[in-house]
Amino acid sequence: MRICCTGGNGMVGKCIQDFVLTSELKYEEHEFVFLNRSLNNEQSVDLTNREHVLNYFENHAFDYIIHLAADVGGLFKNLNGNTSMFSNNIKINENIMEACIKNNIKRGVFILSSCIFPHEPSVFPMTEEMIHESPPHYSNEGYAYAKRMMHMQCQQYNQTMNTKFICLIPVNLYGPYDNFNPHNSHLIPGLMHRFHHNKQCGDNSIAYGTGTPLRQMLFAPDFAHIICNTLFDLTIKATVLICCNDEEFQIKEIVEKIANVMDMDTTLIQWDTTKSDGCMRKTVSNSSFKSFFPNFAFTPFHKGIKDSYDWYISNLHNIRK
Repeated sequence: MRICCTGGNGMVGKCIQDFVLTSELKYEEHEFVFLNRSLNNEQSVDLTNREHVLNYFENHAFDYIIHLAADVGGLFKNLNGNTSMFSNNIKINENIMEACIKNNIKRGVFILSSCIFPHEPSVFPMTEEMIHESPPHYSNEGYAYAKRMMHMQCQQYNQTMNTKFICLIPVNLYGPYDNFNPHNSHLIPGLMHRFHHNKQCGDNSIAYGTGTPLRQMLFAPDFAHIICNTLFDLTIKATVLICCNDEEFQIKEIVEKIANVMDMDTTLIQWDTTKSDGCMRKTVSNSSFKSFFPNFAFTPFHKGIKDSYDWYISNLHNIRK
């Protein structure tokens, strides 16, 4: 099989590359092509440009697709860029979907986000059936609605075009190859980068918000494993699947775990409560996931944090920041 993977330079794309190369499962018979807009070669495709996307897929025969690419960022990028993030992601997803249909790509894994779930759901934990129950949190509604539309596209194509598209919904991802830019990173890489800088300069470390919101976390190498297993397992009949373990943490706990790995005194961390907490809770269920992957071994959170920080230190001069 020849597999196209969009977003090849992102965290999950890089983790998939590592997984394919090191997994005990045999992937030698498959050819993975990782699209990367930042490279100056034929795999550099502007996915917001319909003509570029359609031409590329017409000239490169693919059997399967893993669609990772998105205009994505942390809470404060979302708050300040809802309109552009909605527009860019709608374009990307529509172009990829059209290219798949025009070129007879029948099997694909499409990545959603847990932020698409309702801000005020009828019950916790939320299940796959509740995605469209009510609006998402205002802080990331542009990104969330674009991802909801991709879910609907996959569902409609499966019903009318005999495709076997499946949407995976990871909880908050973290790990090696993450974006550590303090202006648009997600929670864990942003904290690591800021705390490391503060520690080097002897400054006080500051965390944002009250620390009370709850978050579920997923180590990106684990998600890469799940994606590859899902792509090739045609017995999975679900059209959308939440991917998470049984753990949930207050942001304050996450901050303390990061600080402990970095040998910091947690009592010296200051909380800037003028900053937004974002969504207070978005707990989702993994009951469907367990039915398909009953024995999946998730990386313990402490080990994932340590591995992520070790990678950060080893790649300090090459990271996205």
